[in-house]
Amino acid sequence: MSRYRSYGRLDDQYRSEGDTSFARMNNRLRPTQLQPGEVQLSQNGRMDIDGNWQPRKGLLTLAGAITIDADAIRLPFVISSAQRQSNVVTLTLASTPNTAFVPGNSITIEGLTDFGSDDPNGTHTLTAINFSNKQLTFADTGADKSFVTSASSLICPEDQMVTRLAYVITNASVNATTNVATLTSATSFDSAFTVGDSITVGGLGFTTTDPNGVKTIASVSGTTLTYSLTAGGNETYTTSANSLVDLGPLFIINDDGVNEVFGSALFSDPTTDDLDDYIFTATNNVCSILRLRDSAEFKVKYPGATTINQRCDLLQAFNKMYIFRNSATTLESTPDLTTKVISSASRSNNDVTINSTGHGLSVGKFATISGLGNYSSGGNPNGVYKVVTVPSVDSFTYTFAASSTGSTTYNSSGALVEYFNDFTSVASGDYTMPTAVVGTHLESTNGITTITTSSPHSLLVGQEIELVKSANSNYVADLKVVVSGVPTTTTFSFNHAVEDIGSTADATTFLKKVATSYFVRMPAAPFGIVNQRRLWLPYFYDSASSPAKRPNMDEIIASDILDDTTFDVIGNQFRVTGGASDFIVGLEAFTENTLLVFCRRSIHRLTGVSGSLQDVQANVITPDLGCSARRSIAQVGNRVLFLSDQGVYALTFLDEYNLRGLEIPISEAIKPTIDRINQNYIDKAVGTYFNNRYYLAIPVDGSNENNLIVIYNFINNGWESIDQVNSLSFNIRDMIVGREGTQNALYITTSEGGVHKVEGFDGGDQVSVTAGVSVPQTIAVDSILQTREYDAESIDRKIFASAEVHLKSEDFSITQGDINFTTTDPDRTRTGDTIQGLLGGHLAQGEDASIRAGIRLRGYGCSVEVKPTAGRPFIRTVKVDARLTDRSRTSAQ
Repeated sequence: MSRYRSYGRLDDQYRSEGDTSFARMNNRLRPTQLQPGEVQLSQNGRMDIDGNWQPRKGLLTLAGAITIDADAIRLPFVISSAQRQSNVVTLTLASTPNTAFVPGNSITIEGLTDFGSDDPNGTHTLTAINFSNKQLTFADTGADKSFVTSASSLICPEDQMVTRLAYVITNASVNATTNVATLTSATSFDSAFTVGDSITVGGLGFTTTDPNGVKTIASVSGTTLTYSLTAGGNETYTTSANSLVDLGPLFIINDDGVNEVFGSALFSDPTTDDLDDYIFTATNNVCSILRLRDSAEFKVKYPGATTINQRCDLLQAFNKMYIFRNSATTLESTPDLTTKVISSASRSNNDVTINSTGHGLSVGKFATISGLGNYSSGGNPNGVYKVVTVPSVDSFTYTFAASSTGSTTYNSSGALVEYFNDFTSVASGDYTMPTAVVGTHLESTNGITTITTSSPHSLLVGQEIELVKSANSNYVADLKVVVSGVPTTTTFSFNHAVEDIGSTADATTFLKKVATSYFVRMPAAPFGIVNQRRLWLPYFYDSASSPAKRPNMDEIIASDILDDTTFDVIGNQFRVTGGASDFIVGLEAFTENTLLVFCRRSIHRLTGVSGSLQDVQANVITPDLGCSARRSIAQVGNRVLFLSDQGVYALTFLDEYNLRGLEIPISEAIKPTIDRINQNYIDKAVGTYFNNRYYLAIPVDGSNENNLIVIYNFINNGWESIDQVNSLSFNIRDMIVGREGTQNALYITTSEGGVHKVEGFDGGDQVSVTAGVSVPQTIAVDSILQTREYDAESIDRKIFASAEVHLKSEDFSITQGDINFTTTDPDRTRTGDTIQGLLGGHLAQGEDASIRAGIRLRGYGCSVEVKPTAGRPFIRTVKVDARLTDRSRTSAQ
């Protein structure tokens, strides 16, 4: 067949150019500079090893946004900026608002100035709230205006402004004879409290009649106030920092209201048969726990009135879970899961009674109830509840949040109650070492034992000591006593109920704890890592009960081996930069004897970190490149990836003595995307390695939260996709690799407390993005493939006549979508073609097709954009046909 059968010898032939596979994305170079297999844009897409491009699967919600149990903080919030535009006032707060702000409810504003004739202050109805951007809006008629704010510019989620805190209750009790409750306040009640006034009482723990709620003052004098109850027995109520009383509404400082998530991490339980994985999520006042195997939810408390109000870091080590709180004392828990069988359960109105032998619960502790049946009316009794009363060691009660009436006896066959240990504060203050105190004589009179020593004992009244040995059988080893008297420097006494003993020679030995300067307790820290059975921390703060900041930000300290309570400030403390203008951002264990120290402007390596630490050496890897976000650090084989100001870099381990950094960031191919990062919040970026990919969540386009994920595919050696959920409220806190059953999966936790499985849902992104709403919503995944620009290997202008796209539907879904064409010089876009229009209907399940479309555009180059709107089709091949045209000297643009 003749080559020119369809063309004259002077005619221009059609030239075909396209891609038969897709491997990586590059939006830095001009579209015509890209190599075959590279694309301009892969949005929410995946490029697997067979060369297909396919829209990603959606996110699956395992746990929705954390709903509040009660009111959140109701004290005024400071307004940092305010403006009115188109009769809508937008307020930006200095701190994150909480869920006490509810659209449709009243808010009160004061302190806005420079508003002209249209005053925005006063009481309004809240229209909308954005927790991520700390913004609230309400309707207010007036001229467009930016108002002046100050420290006195306040907003309160009420119809009146709160000007004071409630009174803290220090003691409370009720008399069974009179049924009168008596409260004692830390300060005297002011003159506004008078007999007959209504007060609100909250935060009192009880076992009989509830003393909380709206009451009427019976008497008031000084710090004492009384009111009547309907019934009850003699009881002294439990008080805390949250036990409050005041006139009118009670404005509490901390309660069960969750208003923000500050950190999350994986905990693997090695003690269970299933080796369960859990995700711990730290909120402002409670830690929520999700078991991945069955999505069971739990909650645990922080100690006392402890709250978290800033980004924290969670770590599993030594079979514990730690919450590092920067300048505050670290919290710890040994997360042993207690499981008890429920023998019977019933409901009376809102109160549920659980009978479980030896349940071990106490008032205020959270319990997870599962397996109760026969609840067709009155609500589901299963879930996480706070224990209200403990009538006995074999029974406890909790209360429904919603109103219920009547009574029900539940089916308890197979029902369980489960709970974790609560968090406590790690040991702080002076580190003490046991020192022996040896006695020579012992005597006891009227239950008071006196010990005589041969040398000064240096003991103090109130000091605890521990008996090691004694010749007298009434004094057994490990007996702990408190010194009650110190008659002389060589005698001391303590209470111990034994018969009188005359002065007897007895070489008793006690241990006393003596403070030492070369050991310290665990210092407060923003984060920690485990390496070589030691806990390594940045040494920014001391270990006092109220930690103070230390002068240097370039020091680290290590614990003793398998001992998180002992830190050696002489042998295990290291200064990295030597006083340069730099500070530590992150630590990463690398090889069995190496610890990498990432500073803001440099990277260092500590070698010799196994064993005694006597031979540790510090070396600089690079003095000119640092890490911007600690959570972006991820180890992948012989490489360590991290985010810097200039992009994503990698340190490569060449051999035992060579660890080198790349001169060019591996993110150079997506530099326009990296340049969109909000540098003010770059430290929030989070990275992790999973399924041969590096996932990096970053804050872009002015966002102060992570709202976009870039993905590097190590098999394809390139950036695979830019992922984003089509919601401004979806903000990423952490990315965690965990195990539901036999396989690992990647999970995302959000600022609202949701836990989402990556690529776990095939019908869009099933996400929970609204505070207080745990039910997820499904949002379409907006996927786009935009090919490189095809120029038919010529810089001449061409007419692009047609295109061909080969694609295949998944086995269980149809395919629909849009196909668009864009040319440059002249710049034109042709839209309107759809897969279903070109095929005469959608592409059926499991079918493949070769779709041909007319382009009919002139230009220097042409790219093809495919936007699936239904299904997750495999895009296999894209080709365009063009011929040279318009050889005139006329310019085009």
